[in-house]
Amino acid sequence: MPLKINLKSVIMYAVYTAAMVLMNKAIDGVPLSVGLCFAMLLCGTNIIATPALYVAASAVHLNWIMTLLSLFEGGFLCAVTFLYRRTHRKIKFEGIAYITIALSLYIPFAPWKGVSALEIIENEYALKGIAAAATIVFSFFCFKTVYAVMYRVYRCRLREDELVCCAVVYAAIGTGLYNLTGGFVYTAFAAGLIVFCVRLARSPAALIAALVAALPPAVVSLNPMPLTVYLSGAVLALLFSNAGRIFPSIITLAAATVYLYFTGGFDCSAGLIVFRSVLLIIFMTLPAIPPASFFTKLKNLLLVKEVLPDTAVERNRRRTGEKLYRISEVFREIECAFNALDEDVNEGGARARMLSDLRDKCCKNCSRAKKCAGTNVYTGFRKLIDTGCVKGKVNLIDLPSEVTLNCAKPADLLALLNSVIAEYRRYMTEAENAKSGRILLADQARGIAEVMKACAVELSKSYSEYSALEEQIKVKLSSSGVSCPELYIGGDDMEICAVICGKINLKTVTDIISDCTNRKYVLKDRLNYDGEKSCLIFCAPPALDAAFGVAFAVKNGEKVSGDTHSVIRINEHSFLMALSDGMGSGEYAKKVSATAISLIEAFYRAEMPEGTVLKTINKLLSFNRDERFTCIDIAAVNLNTGVADFVKIGSPAGVIVREGEIKVLESQSLPLGILDNLRPNVCSEQLKSGDIVVFMSDGITSAFPSYSDLYEFLQGLNALNPQNLADKILAGALARSGQVVSDDMTVLCTRLFAK
Repeated sequence: MPLKINLKSVIMYAVYTAAMVLMNKAIDGVPLSVGLCFAMLLCGTNIIATPALYVAASAVHLNWIMTLLSLFEGGFLCAVTFLYRRTHRKIKFEGIAYITIALSLYIPFAPWKGVSALEIIENEYALKGIAAAATIVFSFFCFKTVYAVMYRVYRCRLREDELVCCAVVYAAIGTGLYNLTGGFVYTAFAAGLIVFCVRLARSPAALIAALVAALPPAVVSLNPMPLTVYLSGAVLALLFSNAGRIFPSIITLAAATVYLYFTGGFDCSAGLIVFRSVLLIIFMTLPAIPPASFFTKLKNLLLVKEVLPDTAVERNRRRTGEKLYRISEVFREIECAFNALDEDVNEGGARARMLSDLRDKCCKNCSRAKKCAGTNVYTGFRKLIDTGCVKGKVNLIDLPSEVTLNCAKPADLLALLNSVIAEYRRYMTEAENAKSGRILLADQARGIAEVMKACAVELSKSYSEYSALEEQIKVKLSSSGVSCPELYIGGDDMEICAVICGKINLKTVTDIISDCTNRKYVLKDRLNYDGEKSCLIFCAPPALDAAFGVAFAVKNGEKVSGDTHSVIRINEHSFLMALSDGMGSGEYAKKVSATAISLIEAFYRAEMPEGTVLKTINKLLSFNRDERFTCIDIAAVNLNTGVADFVKIGSPAGVIVREGEIKVLESQSLPLGILDNLRPNVCSEQLKSGDIVVFMSDGITSAFPSYSDLYEFLQGLNALNPQNLADKILAGALARSGQVVSDDMTVLCTRLFAK
């Protein structure tokens, strides 16, 4: 690898040099750093800078023989690496032989005499042989560590063997730091490192980091006490990790101060005590500075979340969205095709054909045909045809003067024309029915296209922006003793799916999710995978809920009411209330109103456009054979915002009862099924908790002398319960009609309240 001078390379080689210096001080006189040098060369670092820095780092031994040995070791490894790179080969297991050769001069010439732990071995060459063998083994750990740091960190999650290698290398570096700076500085550094790991992991994994940090002092002193102390400090920091970012530092600072006091860390001059205290505080303060978001991002980078499953899900969602979008385009093209075929009937052409038929069948064999050709009798024919098209049939009094003065067979003419008009009317009826059918199908195609397009857009959305929040919830659940290996937040309403293992404390899970998201959540559904795992689905409940009441009376002499009502949930965040008053009473009126309500429910549940819903229902009801119609009151209420969309078609006035005040909702349109061109009254109102929406059929309103009397009666009522209010309104209408029900009476009340 050529030497590139940039910030990244400078930092890399600076860390490499510092690590070698500390490794050389781990066991002064043992070249542990040669393993790191060889590992760096194997991983592709610069062939000149790497051994040169290794030789420079050997100066910490303060021995010229060790420097010369380092020069030989670095030069030999540099030459071997150069030959392999020139021949484009990789060093494999033969690397053990090469590092053995590099250390061959160490055994006979190194001035190292061993350490106290190896006093049982008196032969210094045997001691140096053991040191060389340990260095060769250590080089394996160095290679795994360097490879993991250079090529795997931030790209994939490190394996267990790589983590063990990193721990062994840290133990060597930490031992060198302990020997070089002393026990106090290392303890302060290790305490800060423990706080950093606690804030990063926020799980028992920080305890493992504490044990690794305790290895250098435990090895140097040959005493297990540091393992216990460091582990206890990590436990205390973990206990306070959720209290805020400063508390783990404070607790660890107190524990470190007590430990250092009893181990003689403050047995020095006053000035040095102050210096050491400041140094300890600095090491404790540094991990508390970064915000929680920094540690979350760093943890996500280190863990390297598996993206293939999420990518597969996203691809499937996008494919489904694209298919729905293409299908919506098909229905849009169907709409355009029906609209393109929807041409007005050519009445002028039809009447011209009628005139031609009259001339062929009536005048062709007539003896006066030639004489009539010179008169204006055919102008009279046209007038007679126009009259017949308007009236549907003609007779003698409809004959114009042009016909009576010139035509010799007026009776035959009338009979033939009536026959032609009958055919014309059948043709026009069929043409109008075909046109109505095309319009109906075009509207349906447009509605389906819009619904599918909305679904396609929803499926194509990506919700990766919640990854940090997902991790935060998982960490809090884990710290509360809840095992949650998987958690996903999706949708505009931030629906949460969490896989929980073991026994579930639903209140604890719900409270943690609500605290992390700053909004209330409730359990929506639960799926059991097996005896140990369950998937809990949480959603944010709407701010409002509704209760409804209905009261009705059937017209005297009838068995069923012609009025139909409905209150249904469209989805988790909105509901629909509707009242349909079929014109007339009895079974057929009931059928008409029930049909309208069923259609409204189905269309609104499918979330089809409101205009398509009303036009379709109006068109279907216009096919009614008995020409009966229905009046409709509709309210679609959003329970999150309280906004209600009202649609009134030919219905009596509705009201909103709010704190003793009355707001009137009026309608000036004709009922459904009368005209093809429907113009409903549509308005939006902002509702709030305590408001009551009241729909009434005309049987109720007609019982009162006037609307003023009705509104005055409603203002006098003080009913918070919607059922009680409906009962009172019906009772008031019956009292004013003398208990005579001359038309079906229905009252539908819905009250909103905060949850």
